[in-house]
Amino acid sequence: MEQKAGNTERLILEAAEKLFMEKGYNGTKTMDIAKNAGVNHAMIHYYFRTKENLFSRIFEQKAAQLLGFFVEAFNEDYPFFEKLKTGIETHFDFLSQTPELPLFVLNEIIKDKNRRNYIFNKIRPAGEEILKRMTKAIAEEVCKGTIRPTKAGDLLMNIASLNVFAFVALQVLFSSDEDRQQEGYIKFLEERRKNNVELIINGLKIKN
Repeated sequence: MEQKAGNTERLILEAAEKLFMEKGYNGTKTMDIAKNAGVNHAMIHYYFRTKENLFSRIFEQKAAQLLGFFVEAFNEDYPFFEKLKTGIETHFDFLSQTPELPLFVLNEIIKDKNRRNYIFNKIRPAGEEILKRMTKAIAEEVCKGTIRPTKAGDLLMNIASLNVFAFVALQVLFSSDEDRQQEGYIKFLEERRKNNVELIINGLKIKN
């Protein structure tokens, strides 16, 4: 019984994520979610009560995963540039799994002030932990003379800006499923991933 309940909840979450990404919060109906999940409409109310609760559950999961990559990278006992490279690449790879996510997030937080505040309050603790670890790592490297002084917040913003914009541009350059089957799609992702790492790291290094 527990396994069946878990499967039903998972099916609803998967269907809801797909539709929210495609149509946004306002454009998605719970009836459509139920239909795509292959469950009775009453099951959505049973597991999540409201569409808002379902949406929040998905959004929180994505935000936690996204920030978790950076927390994990800067918790490892690796050299600074390897930590940074890992954080940038895992962030990029996460976005590549759901390329619609950045534009979806931007649209939703622009349209709804309450949702924006809710999201920021939810992810703030993880964000503060990332900044704390990055600040410590940056200070150590500055003392060694390997990088120029920079604020952790600015560094995190630069990483997010480069990676996120790549996937916003992707929606314009490769807008259809057919476009994404082309060789140019994979090449675009590979080049942006590599270039973003190089831009961030080379921008920090002190040239001898």
